[in-house]
Amino acid sequence: MKIPTAGRNPRDFSTGIGRSPKGFSNEFKLPNREQAIALLEKYRILPNILAHSMQVNRVAVFLAKKLVKSGEKVNLNVVDMASLLHDIAKSRTIIEKRRDIHWVEAEEILTEEGYPELGHICKMHGFSELNKSKNPSWEAKIVCYADSRVMHDRIVTLQERMEDLKKRYKLGDDEPHLVIWKNLETEIFSKLKIKPNDVKKLVENEQS
Repeated sequence: MKIPTAGRNPRDFSTGIGRSPKGFSNEFKLPNREQAIALLEKYRILPNILAHSMQVNRVAVFLAKKLVKSGEKVNLNVVDMASLLHDIAKSRTIIEKRRDIHWVEAEEILTEEGYPELGHICKMHGFSELNKSKNPSWEAKIVCYADSRVMHDRIVTLQERMEDLKKRYKLGDDEPHLVIWKNLETEIFSKLKIKPNDVKKLVENEQS
């Protein structure tokens, strides 16, 4: 499957380059976009998972840029690559019909490929991993939240995504990852001049 390469190069970002996320070394290693796409192809990403990942990438980078403009220290390159690669292991778990802990396997894959710190941030999009972290980076929180705003390949409100999950998996309102998502939304938008419901229109306008 040929994955589209059109769009920005992560190295084109002028803000955040050269600064590692908090808690990580200054030797934080990232692939470029071409290398990231090659990794997705190598691990047999399914078309529907690719469409989801590309949309999560758009939302995550949009929010990261807004946070940088508001004065927060966010590495845009890290957000770009982590959001693109966060589901790198998901297709494999589907194809092989086994237990889905794709966020854990994402870290394993990226560590094997030479990107251990990026892998750790990808792992954090699993709500249980983010919940265990005492002080997650902005980059991890942005990717996790962006993932919550994309249902399949559509940008939806957090409420829509939560209602879908509650219906499909018979979850209650106090389910931990639903609480985490709500808390992330509150934290992120407390720093911004836009509202959560503005995201869909603003991201789509950027793509038109």
